[in-house]
Amino acid sequence: MTTAHRNLIRLKASTQEYDWGKSGSTSLAARLAKNAVAHGFKIDENKSYAEIWMGTHANGPAHLFDDPATSLLSFVSSDPTFYLGETLIRKWPATTHIPYLFKVLSIKKALPLQAHPDKDLAAQLQQKDPSNFVDANHKPEIAVAIGEPLSSTNNDAELAVGDKDTAFTGFVGFRPLDEIKTFLEKIPELAQAVGDSILVTLFTQRPSTALLRQVYGRLLWRGVGAPDDVAAAIATLAQRIESGAPLGVPDGDTLARLVLKVNGQYPGDAGVLATTFFMNLVALRKGEAIYIGADEVHAYLEGDIIECMAVSDNVVNAAFDAPETLAPQVSTFVDMLTYTARPAAHWALPRAAYAHSGEGRTAQYAPPLEEFVVLGTLLESGAAKEELGAVGGPTVGIVTRGRVRVAVSRGDERLNLNEGAVVFVPPGNDISVELLGEGTGEVWWSCFGV
Repeated sequence: MTTAHRNLIRLKASTQEYDWGKSGSTSLAARLAKNAVAHGFKIDENKSYAEIWMGTHANGPAHLFDDPATSLLSFVSSDPTFYLGETLIRKWPATTHIPYLFKVLSIKKALPLQAHPDKDLAAQLQQKDPSNFVDANHKPEIAVAIGEPLSSTNNDAELAVGDKDTAFTGFVGFRPLDEIKTFLEKIPELAQAVGDSILVTLFTQRPSTALLRQVYGRLLWRGVGAPDDVAAAIATLAQRIESGAPLGVPDGDTLARLVLKVNGQYPGDAGVLATTFFMNLVALRKGEAIYIGADEVHAYLEGDIIECMAVSDNVVNAAFDAPETLAPQVSTFVDMLTYTARPAAHWALPRAAYAHSGEGRTAQYAPPLEEFVVLGTLLESGAAKEELGAVGGPTVGIVTRGRVRVAVSRGDERLNLNEGAVVFVPPGNDISVELLGEGTGEVWWSCFGV
């Protein structure tokens, strides 16, 4: 590794394979990995490629593309002031990690029903179970839809949700209490799965977040403790839907499709009910985003997204996995949730113009966090250049479409990058991006110190 400072560094990213990821070359993550990872990476059509990681977290660290033996963490640690910036060092003096973990996700089916702990809980979990909680950080996150409309790629059209332009679907946060109340009153199989008629009656008579916690916890506990009973209730509901009987609740057709869709992925799992009837369904068009804070319940369902979070891999699951795996987690899961119960719009993250965009071709997604802001740059013929002003911390970028030239203001460094290429830029650099050739170019960035 050279000791000379570098201002534009190509990275070798990491990939993650999970069952919920898209298969083979249908996965955007896999297609991007041909250049994001390279170095002999070949797509196996029988594997599920779920994620690309671009950061310094130990569970999937990036390395230098031209020196794969050198991790990005060790590289920036060689001169933290230069590569991370004084502001970041003053803020977090005990670490030289990049403060965010930047990802691409390609989702074929529902992720486990999950939440990410706040800092206090993360520290407790790491002390108690360091093999499963390798860091003590919180993990608030954003997701931005970047894929094509699901209607153009979905082979399961009869169970599709959203409109023709929907590019991502997921379950986020709890529905308003009155909606959950209606479902518990009108859908007998739901109350049957909860298995406590007195508790259900208490909730429907006077809905509250305290009672929601009890009802939801009861359903999830039965998912691991009495899975056959829960599965029987779901089977009865699915049969009723398939017979053509209406659910008799608002938006019943969409809910019926969700039951069949998720039950087809995880037959008889308590999560089928815990998502469909308790949580908001979010349907995003390309370029739309959501923000999920620590301790917020969610389960992404389908689509390709940019995801960015505080640098952590902590997660607690409660459904869509084997009962024996979930059983040790359910108590923590039920206790940690915020039980915020609002319409889906509560979790929307606005797309705004980026103040440091020279040509107006970059959008900003700014969550209520210190760790990062995400930017999306879109180039096309006739609007093929963008200038991004310098920021006070590290920037990571990935080319998700087209071929572009990236140049920085210090050191006269530039790279021609194909789709999937990943770069790191130290603070204090203006960044120039230019589309090479026809068509469109798309680059996504995460940065600290905007």
